[in-house]
Amino acid sequence: MSTLLAIPPELLVLPLLALAAGVDLYLTLLFLGAAAALGLWASLPGVLGDLDSPGVLAIVGTFYLLEFLAERWPSAALFWNAFHAIIRPLAGALLALLLLDGQPSGVVVGGAIVAGALAAGAHATRTGGGVLQWLDAAPHPNRLLVALLEDVCVLGAVTLLLDYPRWSLAATGLVFLLSLPFIGAQIGAFAFAVRLVWGRVWGTLGQPRWSDPEDFPGWVRDALHGDVMAPGGGLRGSPAAAHRLPGTPRFTTGWVVVRGDTPLFVYPRWLRRAGRVDLATLRASEVSQSAFFRRVKLQGNGSANLYLGLDGPGVESLRAEFILS
Repeated sequence: MSTLLAIPPELLVLPLLALAAGVDLYLTLLFLGAAAALGLWASLPGVLGDLDSPGVLAIVGTFYLLEFLAERWPSAALFWNAFHAIIRPLAGALLALLLLDGQPSGVVVGGAIVAGALAAGAHATRTGGGVLQWLDAAPHPNRLLVALLEDVCVLGAVTLLLDYPRWSLAATGLVFLLSLPFIGAQIGAFAFAVRLVWGRVWGTLGQPRWSDPEDFPGWVRDALHGDVMAPGGGLRGSPAAAHRLPGTPRFTTGWVVVRGDTPLFVYPRWLRRAGRVDLATLRASEVSQSAFFRRVKLQGNGSANLYLGLDGPGVESLRAEFILS
């Protein structure tokens, strides 16, 4: 306990502040700036009080409204959140610089790196949850209500770290433990969403196509070692994501590979060889295209979906490989 009391309060509140910025950056900045401008707290740690500038508050408030509007539509939300994959960690690091002002340089640099990583992770987890809701046909909470709940949590987190800085570290640990069952799938969904945005841009500029084996990642080539070559050419494949595919996690990224007979889905697994699912056991009921991806709906023991970027194979090519029922 004495060790904890000896830690500067700025270091104790840093993780929770970074998580709040990762979930809702502009509300966090707006609340800190308003708190300093209105004198809601006698002082803010570090030089966070410098956020009370009217110009800063106006800009941050504008971006908060833009984010609120962008996330009403999945397409706009994808672009916005993909762009903020860069903004969030930079903002988390800058907040750490303000918070740790006056600390030794090693502490400041280390704190900025940790804050940037935590902000990036929080943004990816939060956005990935929204992506999974978007892909999931099952009923889910209204997005507006989810956004309001996120705002309440962020305001509560910032209030806690300002009022009770020594409790904020425990709150960060609790948030991490509660997120453990979901964090892997949600970060994977966010990473795939960023790839969909890139595929949307590249798909507009280039021709949709399968990738040749030399373009496969090493782990995919290892998983396919010993597979026969497809007639009339080599193996071909495309990056993809699987949602509720039997034998895989709820959401996982991987590759759809065509070997000359039935397609195969290959996906990475921790500390084990890559997993493989023979898609011959499932019936393709539909191949469709949206603004960001092509989807193959599969029926078997339940319903599953494969998602491929617009820079991958076209609709007709997918229909030729998947036998539609």
